[in-house]
Parts: sequence; C-alpha cells; structure tokens
Amino acid sequence: MSLRTITLTIPEPIFLQLEAAARTSDQSVDKLVAQALERTLPPYLTALLPVELQTELSAMDQLSDEALQAIALSLAPASRNEKIDELIALKQVSELTIEQQDQLTLLCAANEALMVRKAHAFVLLHQRGRQIPTVDQLPMPTS
Repeated sequence: MSLRTITLTIPEPIFLQLEAAARTSDQSVDKLVAQALERTLPPYLTALLPVELQTELSAMDQLSDEALQAIALSLAPASRNEKIDELIALKQVSELTIEQQDQLTLLCAANEALMVRKAHAFVLLHQRGRQIPTVDQLPMPTS
C-alpha cells in the first residue's frame, strides 16, 4: 500500500489524546490516526452494490433520526417472505421454471437490499450517538 503525507490541523486536546493513546499502545501517532480513519470510513464494499442502492445509502445521511429509526426497525413484507419460502420449498422438490427462478432472485435481492438499508441506518444512528437496540429488542417478523 502506498502512503501519502498530509498536513492535518486538529485541536490541541485531541492531539494530546492521540499522543497519549499512541504512547499507551506503543504506536506512532501517524499509525494510530490511520487506524482510526480506516475504522470510521465507509467500507469499499458499497462499490459492489447496485448504483440505485448506493445512491439511496448516500442520501440516508440527510435523513432525520426518526426516519433512520423507521428504516432500521422495518421488516420485509410478510407476503414477500411467504413467497420466498414457497419458491424455496418448491425448488427442493422440483426444478423451478425460469420465471419462478427470476422471481425468487428478485425477491431475495429485495430482502438483501432491505438488510443493507437497515444496517446502514443503524450505523448512522450509532454515529449520531443514538442508542442501538440489542438483538432481543428488535421487532420479529410474524407469520
């Protein structure tokens, strides 16, 4: 990995914290800052997502906490999950038609996109200092 040198202006108290943390962890301030930035920058995995979903995730930064909370706690429609279950059950006993396979692919992609939106909403809420529910506190789909 190539390195680039930059000049960064930060408040003195933050620099003192960095210096103390670097001493404690026996690392240079440069390395500590690089590690902190690496942990806080959005992952490159978003580049692998469909462009429409990338755009949607970028726009979520502008949403209110309440809107993000609604996304984070949203559930896939029961009808979608039921259809996925139906197609998977059918696939186990016979070969799906091309139309059925396409439908299954689209339904699964919709659920995967929902999971990405939910995860991103939770990340944004956490970055804003909001309390994130535990797994036990999350809404469960009803069948």
